[in-house]
Amino acid sequence: MSYFSYKILHLFAVLLLFTSLGSLAAAGSGGERLRRLASVAHGVALAVILVAGFGLLARLGLFGSIPGWAWFKIGLWLLLGLAVLPLRRKPEWTVWLWPLIPVVGGLAAWMAVQKPF
Repeated sequence: MSYFSYKILHLFAVLLLFTSLGSLAAAGSGGERLRRLASVAHGVALAVILVAGFGLLARLGLFGSIPGWAWFKIGLWLLLGLAVLPLRRKPEWTVWLWPLIPVVGGLAAWMAVQKPF
């Protein structure tokens, strides 16, 4: 698969991830069907982000030795993956998580563009 294809797939999955997290935050007080759909979308998005991200690293020739910025992005990916737990179990935290989640995504985007380390 080409670099461009991996990048489009990666970005599409990132959009799906944030859509699902926003839906989970909005469905905190009910809406079981929306919660189920958002949970499935969250899992699919995380898987596609990971696969496409490693595909991008391979296309950049960085698969043998993963740089620090990519490890940091994997850590942010884990945080976004775990963000679903407090959204489900502590709906009162939604007020704090709702603005924090895009900040984590912005940090991941900055890491990808700047590659600081």
